[in-house]
Amino acid sequence: MTAKEPLTSIEAELYELSMPGRLLGKEVLDNRARRIGIVRSIRIGLNPTRSELIVKGAEVEFPVDFGKVETVGTVVQLNSMVKDAEEIEVHDVIRLQKEVLDDMRSYLAGR
Repeated sequence: MTAKEPLTSIEAELYELSMPGRLLGKEVLDNRARRIGIVRSIRIGLNPTRSELIVKGAEVEFPVDFGKVETVGTVVQLNSMVKDAEEIEVHDVIRLQKEVLDDMRSYLAGR
């Protein structure tokens, strides 16, 4: 590689093998305590360096920078408001967890 060649962006998406895991499948709440989705995966990138949670909500998936994570416990609490996601109910959390688990199983079965 010469100094003139631009560095290409490298990205990887990480999953846990259990549902819910230490992050995967946990409910995500914004700073107004609105339940907005669950953690679907973790994405890391190089050039530029970044790390983010991929949150699966009602009809939407979106990245959340790790800098916006306030705490991780039984839920993932964000330190900011998320305008692009509508609030979901407990039964939606269960449905979303099942969808993510089914996606993981189909991916692993296809290997």
